[in-house]
Order: sequence, then C-alpha cells, then structure tokens
Amino acid sequence: MRISKKLLTCLTISLFSITACDELSRFSYENYSCEPRLTSLYEIRISNLKIGAFADISSAKGQTQAEIISLTKKVIIIQSDRQRLIVNRDSGATQIFKGNVYESVPCIIDKFKM
Repeated sequence: MRISKKLLTCLTISLFSITACDELSRFSYENYSCEPRLTSLYEIRISNLKIGAFADISSAKGQTQAEIISLTKKVIIIQSDRQRLIVNRDSGATQIFKGNVYESVPCIIDKFKM
C-alpha cells in the first residue's frame, strides 16, 4: 500500500509539471496577413511574444518595427511613433490608428510554437 501512495504522489506531481509547461517553448511566432485597404497594412510578424519586444510591420510604404506595449491571450497592442495596432489574437481582426485615421482590417492568422 505504501508503494501505491508514492506512485500516486509521483504521478500527480508529474501531471502538474507537464501541464504547467505550456508557456515553455524554444521558438514561437505569430504572423497576421492582412487585406490592404486605406492604410495598406500587409503583414504583422511577431517572433518574440513579450511586452517590450518588437513586431515587424509590412505596409505599402515598406517595413517598420513597432513595440509590443500590451499582451494578453486575446489582444496584442503594438505601437510606434506613427501608428497603434490592436490585434485580436483569436479572430485576426486588427484595428489601426494612424494619426486621425482609423481602420479595421481582417487578417489571416498563422501561429507556430515549438
């Protein structure tokens, strides 16, 4: 009976350890391919998912980098000196605030985690 208690305790601890490893990964990225419209936003590439990291933004005017200022499971907020992007991580819908111009564009999500 003593062996089975130790085995059960070991299995329980192992189960909690495995389920807690969801946030541990060697490599991950999120790409959002968008439909260009008024603001001509083509793609948002994020390879480092943490606050303070930079996202690569492709538009008709070229490529720029912007800082991730907020990150939750549902939303990423990216801001540069010229624009602010609010990206819905579930639907891909992206709100763009550029000066006094506002646009909402649909984007296709491509996520990879290893």
